[in-house]
Amino acid sequence: MMNRSKKVFVYTFCFYIILTLPAYAEHSAAEEASSIPPGCSAPHFSSLDGARYGFPPSIEKGGLTFAGVKIPIERPDVRKRILKQVNYLLQDRRSKLLHWLLKADTHSRVILPILKEYDLPEEYIYLAAIESSFNSRALSSAGAYGFWQFIKSTAVCGPHGCDQYDWKMNINKWKDERANLSISTHAAARYLCWLNRVKKVDLENSPPRNGFQDWLLTSAAYNAGPQRVTKQMIAFKTTSYWDTPLPIETEKYVPRWMAVWLIHKYRDFYGIRIPKQQHIKFDTVLNVKLQKDLSFTTMAKLLSSTPREVWAINTEVAPEKGVFPGKKGRSGIHHTINVPHGMKSKFLAQLAKHGYIKNK
Repeated sequence: MMNRSKKVFVYTFCFYIILTLPAYAEHSAAEEASSIPPGCSAPHFSSLDGARYGFPPSIEKGGLTFAGVKIPIERPDVRKRILKQVNYLLQDRRSKLLHWLLKADTHSRVILPILKEYDLPEEYIYLAAIESSFNSRALSSAGAYGFWQFIKSTAVCGPHGCDQYDWKMNINKWKDERANLSISTHAAARYLCWLNRVKKVDLENSPPRNGFQDWLLTSAAYNAGPQRVTKQMIAFKTTSYWDTPLPIETEKYVPRWMAVWLIHKYRDFYGIRIPKQQHIKFDTVLNVKLQKDLSFTTMAKLLSSTPREVWAINTEVAPEKGVFPGKKGRSGIHHTINVPHGMKSKFLAQLAKHGYIKNK
């Protein structure tokens, strides 16, 4: 048993804690607010239980449209799935998120014009972030490779009877076009268009239709495969991504894509600051028929550059190879080669001068 003096001490200490707790909480809140960088918003607590960040007021008031699709955020399940990913990225994967946004800014001048060419929503630039973190050599456990994570069997097949959206890429001993930013983005755009506009989607009790005709279902099919998505739509008699039970990865995939875009679009609201980046810019030289092997080292000398800078814009060539070969057996090879912006004419002149191509 405690003696009288110990009891007095315990009661006094407890009484002190009760009195000072509100002041401590107020001080902690003030300290947290003061730690927010100037111009950044404080955390926006959501009505979703356990969620620190909610939707911006403009979305709460006017609704959310994403990739041209009206998102039913008035549905608690939809709202929860999106905000769960927003909070996951901002709290648990913040450094990765910042890297994605920085790389999206850097690569935008290459990717966005290609998306526009195929009339794809510009939000698709953030799908590449989720797929590969804009890493040309990203390799998944399933063998998906490159910026847009094509598996080899899909990358080399292309569609049947649909040249308009032929996404086929070249993969051989010395290059893999899945790692080329421009070529793989064209391929991904064509594949997404094919899924959305051409691929036969045969649902029971309704006429077959051309494509999923919905960018959310299309993106789910890009991740899980069109057959799996169609099978689930038939099994559950659904026509909406939000109502179609899918593999857990795909259940997270589309809401995470939306979350990255939301955080990008409302950076000030979510307290995100990304330093201004220098955009990747290069010129593409088509149908270069070489008379002999052109190494990255030689190419760098011709362009007053470095081998690493040459590879950075020609990542389809494995760095351990570091060469554009002149011939395959006895046959010449036609190359697509990227050069630093504004160097196309100089490059061709130097190739001709040093005997790498024939003078015209």
